[in-house]
Amino acid sequence: MSGMEEVLLGNTENTAKRIIELIQNYDFDSFLIGIRLPESVEDPERLKKKLASDIGRIVSSKLGRRVDFSKPDITIIVDYRRNALKPSLELDIRSLYVYGEYQKLERDIPQTKWMCMKCKGKGCPHCHFMGKLYPTSVEEEIGKVLLDATGGKGTKFHGAGREDRDALMLGWRPFVIEIIRPIVRKLDLEEIEEEINKSSDKVKVRNLRYSSKDEVVELKNAKYDKTYEVLVECPGYSGEDLRKIEDYFKDLEISQRTPTRVAHRRADKIRKRVVRYVTCEKVDDNHFKARIRAESGTYIKELVSGDEGRTKPSFSEIIGKPCKVIELNVLEVHKV
Repeated sequence: MSGMEEVLLGNTENTAKRIIELIQNYDFDSFLIGIRLPESVEDPERLKKKLASDIGRIVSSKLGRRVDFSKPDITIIVDYRRNALKPSLELDIRSLYVYGEYQKLERDIPQTKWMCMKCKGKGCPHCHFMGKLYPTSVEEEIGKVLLDATGGKGTKFHGAGREDRDALMLGWRPFVIEIIRPIVRKLDLEEIEEEINKSSDKVKVRNLRYSSKDEVVELKNAKYDKTYEVLVECPGYSGEDLRKIEDYFKDLEISQRTPTRVAHRRADKIRKRVVRYVTCEKVDDNHFKARIRAESGTYIKELVSGDEGRTKPSFSEIIGKPCKVIELNVLEVHKV
């Protein structure tokens, strides 16, 4: 055994004690020890395994937690590269994932927090010193309760698609919210759900349960039809125009070039989407309502307006009159 190896192995008790002090206030069931060694160490892989095993055994015995090599709640990196007697300790806390379904009952609220790009979240005149472009979001309305309960450092929101900022989400959209670096992992999710619904008049949730990173991937890859209700402005339209729209848009594939309104932040390409059906109802001489079921990813406002020919066909093109969406609501999300 080399002198360096003897020093490192002889100090495992002290290192384990420091780890225990560091993580004892975290709520976790499993952990893993990772080791970083100086380049000068001989046979580093063997020594890494030995150190991780010895330290892990002590921590496990003292705290009654198990070592997990696949998905540990906490990974502790023990770095001996600068100080062999007092290695630095780095915590990698696995995110906590919670699944649910939400409604958005107020317009002009984005799904996720929009950071101000001018000040990078610091606050400036452009964002009224909020550090973000909108006062709140679906993510924040849900996340603030979970952050209070878990002591987490932040959230990431993963939705099954997203509605426009100015649209209501009257159906229930599936989501997974990721809580970053949680201190508490065991929650009463029924109580959390009740607290979110009590604290917010803008967003409601249901069916909260624990989730995983794997489910985030599934959620993003899943295909969902959506049913929308839109209020359309179309001066001088006729009943025949409405029947024409209903007859034409039945299981019809449309082509949509990236809309003008989002072209600054999305790739310019043509997307093919299917409109399942449309039903129309007169409101007054200049407005009608349309209920539309369409494939996931369909730009509904552009389906109606045509977006200067970027969406083909459109309501405007089929009846030869300019149509514009005044209000948009999502009524239902259908998993295909």
